[in-house]
Amino acid sequence: MRIGIIGGGVAGLTTGALASRIGHDVTVYESSREWGGCAGKFERGDYRFPAGATLGMGFEPGGLHERVLSYLGETIDVRPLAEVMHIHVDGKTVHYHQDRNQFLAELESTFPELAPRIRAFFNEVWADFETIRPLFETLPALPFRTVRDATLAIRAFRPAQLGAFRKLYRPLGTTLSHHGLDGTSFERVIDGILLDSLQTGAREASHLLAAVALSIYHEGAFYVDGGLYTLAHALERSIQRDGGKTLLGRQIVKVEQVADGWLLTDRRGRLDLVDVIVSAIPLEATAQLLSGDPLVQFSKQYARHLKRSQWGTFSLYVTLPEAVCSGRPLFQQVYSDGLPSGHAFISMSAADDALRTERPERTITVSTHIDLSEWQGWKDKMTYEKLETDWTERLVSVVGRAFPDWTGESSILLPGGPGAWVKYTKRPNGAVGGYAQTPQQALFHAASYRTNLPNFYVCGDTVFPGAGTIGAMTSGLHVARALGSKL
Repeated sequence: MRIGIIGGGVAGLTTGALASRIGHDVTVYESSREWGGCAGKFERGDYRFPAGATLGMGFEPGGLHERVLSYLGETIDVRPLAEVMHIHVDGKTVHYHQDRNQFLAELESTFPELAPRIRAFFNEVWADFETIRPLFETLPALPFRTVRDATLAIRAFRPAQLGAFRKLYRPLGTTLSHHGLDGTSFERVIDGILLDSLQTGAREASHLLAAVALSIYHEGAFYVDGGLYTLAHALERSIQRDGGKTLLGRQIVKVEQVADGWLLTDRRGRLDLVDVIVSAIPLEATAQLLSGDPLVQFSKQYARHLKRSQWGTFSLYVTLPEAVCSGRPLFQQVYSDGLPSGHAFISMSAADDALRTERPERTITVSTHIDLSEWQGWKDKMTYEKLETDWTERLVSVVGRAFPDWTGESSILLPGGPGAWVKYTKRPNGAVGGYAQTPQQALFHAASYRTNLPNFYVCGDTVFPGAGTIGAMTSGLHVARALGSKL
């Protein structure tokens, strides 16, 4: 079949690589000049920066990224992290160890007055994760749309999971309250971890998905040489090797249903006819490509999802001298009352990562969640510049806390607000990360990869299971299975 994939992020490239491997005629259309979407990169002079996602997971044996790359015969350079990150909160620094027992001991030492309650909390969430672990081997798609979707879930079912499934609609806030941890500094730590992975704080997050998010670093956390864009490049190489086409700078602006399939029109008026459409861009952007009856059907099916709000992100890309960075962790979370989300995430290049820079400096990406309603007037240049200046100052302060020896001098100090995501990745309104993974919006309430339109699929961070490169790859895998992949 002729398959047209709109969007060259991790989700679309996963579908493309797996579909190409089984003989489909695949073409991937990416509007920008870079592969990877939110996990892409950009360069300024001698420096290379990850645009968004930075910390790698799923590269351990049996992890999703490792499984897909191994199946495709691809590899990328990753380094396991014994210490995932440092978390700076309320005057304390928590060392987030990859080893569960070490991490638990660290938390008990940092919050001694809460130690028994913290242990009981993690005993519960880690036990729930172990109970549902078989689901990560089959990776069923929710909500069920086909017999195969349900069969994969049934295959992973164990009677012991009934206890965990009773918590299907429980928010983690209930669990925190049960253990007497609500309103504590420990809750702030959990807030930051979950906001980065589930796009919502501890109180609102789905208990079951939080159990996964609070366990996944302990399965394996990795520094990816160059950045996570190398994962996208590996998938793109596989597509080309299997005879598929990958096209940068090809922005699709219209998708029409015709007698012979689907007709794609790019911004220069070029036309392509395909049998199957895979839209690996946000649901909101997909709706903008459709018209007539297909738009009516699509909008009806995803009506609840299209009304959901999303976070934006403000990032700061900085270079720091080696002397300032030596001895500092590669990843840090800094909590600050001056940030609406409560914290910022910092990732730093390794000293010997020549893919990021060969200079005696490190490249730093700092990002924080922002409320996009504050940026509604971002198309007005003066309004945007004022907001950009304000947020740059906030994140410069965060960098100063994470790197106490920094004098403020930098070869590059480049802000990236929601306008940059609109311009370079075509994210509607600059929204990134998908929807908040709350009990009312996640799992059986998530968006299905199967649309009601014939031979039309969707994947990416607005589709089940949600945000992150693992979530994106999972949704791409679900589409590939619908197209015949046996992985």
